[in-house]
Amino acid sequence: DPQTIHAHTMPGAASEQLLQNTVTLTLSVESVTNTLVATVTLANTGAGHHVPTDHPGRHMILTITATDVQGQHLPQVGGSVVPEWGGSEAGMAGEAFAKVLQDAITGAYPVVSYWKQSFILSDNRIPALGKNTSTYIFAAPSGGGPITITAELRFRRLFQAEMDARGWDTPDIVMETAELTFPVASSWRVYLPLMLYER
Repeated sequence: DPQTIHAHTMPGAASEQLLQNTVTLTLSVESVTNTLVATVTLANTGAGHHVPTDHPGRHMILTITATDVQGQHLPQVGGSVVPEWGGSEAGMAGEAFAKVLQDAITGAYPVVSYWKQSFILSDNRIPALGKNTSTYIFAAPSGGGPITITAELRFRRLFQAEMDARGWDTPDIVMETAELTFPVASSWRVYLPLMLYER
C-alpha cells in the first residue's frame, strides 16, 4: 500500500508549510525606566539540522518594530540591528541568521560562490533543538498610551544584492510573527524655576 511508505519528496525550502513549522517565536515586553524592552526567543523545534541550511545564500531576518497609537515608530536605543546585507530590512531593529562566507582573494562578503576558496566569516544559524534570545530597547513616548511591539521572522532564499544582480523576484516567506500591545503610562517632567541674580 503506497500509504504505508514514507515519502522521500525532500520538500526543504521549497515548502512554505515546512518553513512555517520549523521555528517558534516567543515575544515578551516590559517597561524599564522610560524604555520598552522587547525580548525575542527563536527556537528550532522542527528541523534536525541548523536553520537555515543548504545553500549559503539562504538566511533568516528577524525584525522588531514598536509603534505608538498614531502608528509612529519609536526610536531604538539598544539592541542589535539587521546587517547591511539585509536588503530593505538593513538597519532595522533585529538580527539576521546565516552562514556568511567571505571570498579568500577579494575579501568580499557575503558571497555564495562556495566553489571558490572562501572562509566562514560568521555562522549564527540556529542548531537543531537550539535557541536564540535577543533583546531590543525602544524609547517610551512621554505621552504614554498603548504601544504595539511586532516581531517578524522571514526566510530569504538569496542575499538581496545577489537577487538583484540576477533579476530574481522571489518573495520572502514569513515564517513566524508575534505582536503585543503594551500600555505605557504618561511620564511627568518637572521644570525648576529659573532664578536670575544681579551683581
